[in-house]
Amino acid sequence: MRKKSEERRQAIIDVAAAIFNEIGFERASMSEISARLGGSKATLYNYFSSKEEIFVETMRQQIGQHYEAVFEQLVENDNLRLTLQRLGAKYLQVILMPEVVSVKRLVLSHAERWDIGTMLYERGPKLGWTRVANFLKRAMDKRQLRTADPWVAALQLRGLVETEWMEIRMLGVVTGATPDKIKASTERAIDAFMRIYAI
Repeated sequence: MRKKSEERRQAIIDVAAAIFNEIGFERASMSEISARLGGSKATLYNYFSSKEEIFVETMRQQIGQHYEAVFEQLVENDNLRLTLQRLGAKYLQVILMPEVVSVKRLVLSHAERWDIGTMLYERGPKLGWTRVANFLKRAMDKRQLRTADPWVAALQLRGLVETEWMEIRMLGVVTGATPDKIKASTERAIDAFMRIYAI
C-alpha cells in the first residue's frame, strides 16, 4: 500500500511539473492537475496541502540531485582546504547551470506573494548548508579552524564562493563559466575564507 501511495505522489509531481513547464505557476491550478491526473482535487490534498507545496516539490526534485552532488564533496579526514575547494567548485558549477538559474528566477519572482521561497529554502538550501555548518564545526573541534559560529561560517563560505558570479549570472550578463575560471574563482574564495577562519 505504501508503494502505491509513493507512486501516486510521484505521479502528481510529474503531472504538475509538466503543467508548470507548459503554462507557468500562476496559471496552473489544482483543478488542472487533478483533471490531467484523472482524479479528484481531494486526492491531491491527501498528498499536498497546496499548489505551492506541489510546485516546491517539483522544483526540489528537478534540481535536488545536482545539489546533493555538491554536499557529497564534504569528506572527513581529508585536506580541509582541498575539500572546501572541491565543495566550492561543485557548488559554482551547479548554481551556474541554466535549469538551476531558471528555478531560482522563478522562485524569486513569486517568493513574496506565496510561501514558495520559505518552503523551498527549508527543504533545500537550509538542509545542505546545515551539513556544511556541521562539517565546519567538526573542523573547529579538531582545531583546523578557529572557533566561531559554524552556521555563520557556512553562510560566509557560500557568499565568498558565489560573489564573483551570482549577480552577473542571474542578470544574464554571463551564461556560464569555464572549468578553469570556476577553479580560479573558487581558489580565491577559499583563500579568503581560510584567512578569516584558519588558526
